[in-house]
Amino acid sequence: MDGSIKDAEPVALGTDSTGIRPPLEGADNGEEIINWEEEATAIINDVKTHVAEIDIAKKLPSNESHIYMNICTFEGASYCIHVSSIGFRIVSKIYDTIDEGKEEVSEDDEVFETPYALLDKISPGYVESFGNQLCKQLLQLQRMRTEFKEEDEEGLEEEDEEEED
Repeated sequence: MDGSIKDAEPVALGTDSTGIRPPLEGADNGEEIINWEEEATAIINDVKTHVAEIDIAKKLPSNESHIYMNICTFEGASYCIHVSSIGFRIVSKIYDTIDEGKEEVSEDDEVFETPYALLDKISPGYVESFGNQLCKQLLQLQRMRTEFKEEDEEGLEEEDEEEED
């Protein structure tokens, strides 16, 4: 990946409000299962240009109900994030760590529906980076539309000239 705008398109994570892909049907008992490693990889690919570092936590156990991710913002703040069907929750400001009392979700915990909402809250650099990328993509789209319009106008002029002959 060369970091160009064409590579910066968001990854479709699903249609629900959590930003999580729809669950897969379990083969043997009909239980819904989400492949959290695949989900985390999609999240990483989607936001990696907007953070200093992001990866799946290597020292914390993941299972069919959740995964842990480590994120370092452009500001240098580190976080360990619990990702589940409930959403995205900060469990520590230290990689591969779950702070005491953060093992389970409590009503005091702030849970974010999407990785974008989480990053929007913790990283002004994310907001700036994402905004800059969006501006570049909009400018590129505007240039493309202008080029197509000019080509269409040239084509119409050629048709008019042919009709006059």
